Amino acid sequence: MKNRLLARVLITLIAPLLIVFSGCAYGPRVQESAQPVLLVHGDDASASYWQDLVWRFESNGWPRERLVALQLAHPRAPDDAAKAQPGRSTDTEQLAFLQAQVAQVLARTGAKQVVLIGQGRGAYAIRNYILNGGGDQTVSHAVLSWPEGPWAGAKSPLTVKDYETAALKGVKSLVIAQSEQRDGAFSPASFAASYRFITGQEPRSQTIWPQVALVLDGQVTGMGVQSGDRASEATHYFNNLPVPKARVEVFAVQADTGLRLGPAVYEKAVGADGRWGPFRAQQGQAYEFVVRAPGYAVTHIYRSPFPRGSQLVHLKADRIADADLRAFSIIQLERPRGYLDPTVSHVSFDGQSPPPGVAQTGGGRVTSSKITLGKAPSRAIAAEIHTDAVERVTGRTWSAKDNHVVRLELSQ
Repeated sequence: MKNRLLARVLITLIAPLLIVFSGCAYGPRVQESAQPVLLVHGDDASASYWQDLVWRFESNGWPRERLVALQLAHPRAPDDAAKAQPGRSTDTEQLAFLQAQVAQVLARTGAKQVVLIGQGRGAYAIRNYILNGGGDQTVSHAVLSWPEGPWAGAKSPLTVKDYETAALKGVKSLVIAQSEQRDGAFSPASFAASYRFITGQEPRSQTIWPQVALVLDGQVTGMGVQSGDRASEATHYFNNLPVPKARVEVFAVQADTGLRLGPAVYEKAVGADGRWGPFRAQQGQAYEFVVRAPGYAVTHIYRSPFPRGSQLVHLKADRIADADLRAFSIIQLERPRGYLDPTVSHVSFDGQSPPPGVAQTGGGRVTSSKITLGKAPSRAIAAEIHTDAVERVTGRTWSAKDNHVVRLELSQ
C-alpha cells in the first residue's frame, strides 16, 4: 500500500513538469485557427472509438472544441439497403445526419470548410456526402480508413480508386493503407499520416501528453431500438441512445487487484441527454464505473488510468443474454480500437492467451472476448495487451445471479 501511495504522489509531482517541458501541445502553441475536424465512426461503433486520435491532435495544439466526434443513434447498417430495419440506420439517414452536423460546426466556428476523417462505414458516409450531399463545397480534406467493402447502398464492392481525389470531385483525399485492421485505423502512424496530410507538416509529437486536471464525461447508452424498450433476444445489441433513469457511480480502485479504495468518489443521476459527467479524475488512478438503470444489469466497467480528460468516455449499459443466465459471473473483455489478434499483439485475459474465442492464427476481426465462471468466490480478473506499451486492466468478478455484469475495456 505504501508503494502504491508513493507512486501516486510521484505521478502527481512529475505530471506538471511533463506539461511544462512538453511545450508543443500547451499554452501559446495552441492552434486557435485550426480547421474543424469531424470524426465519423464506422458500423456498430461510437464516437468513443476516436478517443486516442483526439488526444493526439490535442497534444499537437489542436483545440478540443474543433475536434468533433460524431455519434449516430443507430450505428448498424441494414442487411438490405432497400428495406427499413428497426434499430439500424440507412445510408440516407446517415447522409442527412452528416450534413446536419457539418452545418452546425460551420455555423458555430465560422469556418468555411471542415476536415472529415472516417473509418469503415464512416468512410463510405464521407464519400456519399461529397458526391451526393454537397460536401464537395464544405470539405477541404477527407481521410479514409478501411473504405473498401460492400457497404449498404453501394451497387458493387468499392475499391481504393473510388475514394481518391479524382473520384471525389477534386476534394483532397487520403486513404490510410492497410487500415482494414482497427489497429491501423486508430494507430499513432495513422494519426501522423492524417496530420501531415491536413497541415503539410510533421506532427511535433505522436505521444499523448498527460494533463494534471482531468475532466471526464460521456454518455450512458443502451440496447435495442430504444434504450427504454424491454429486453429480448431480438434487441440484444448496443445502440448510441441515452438510457432513461440511469445512475452512475465512480470508484477509485487498486490497479493490481480492482479492489475499491473507499466509497464512490463521484455519483450522478443521469438526465435525459445521457451525460454522466463532468467528473474530475486523478492522474495515474484506475477507476471502476458502475451503471445502474431499469431493465439493465448492474454494469461494472473497469478502465486503466486516463492520461488526459475526455468527453468521449461513453458507458454502455449491458444486459445478461439468455445463454448466460446460468453463469455465476460474466466478464467481458473489449478492445474498441483494435482487434484481439495474437499475430499482431500479445493479449491475455484471465491468464489465457489468446483470449477465449480468439483463434491462435488470428483473423476474424474479433474485438471482444467473454468468460463465464461457475460458482466461485469474488476475485480479481485481469486483461493485458502488449503493443508499443503494456496496458493492464484489472477488475473484480461480480455475481450474475444478482444481475451484475463486468466489462474490462482496453484503451489501446
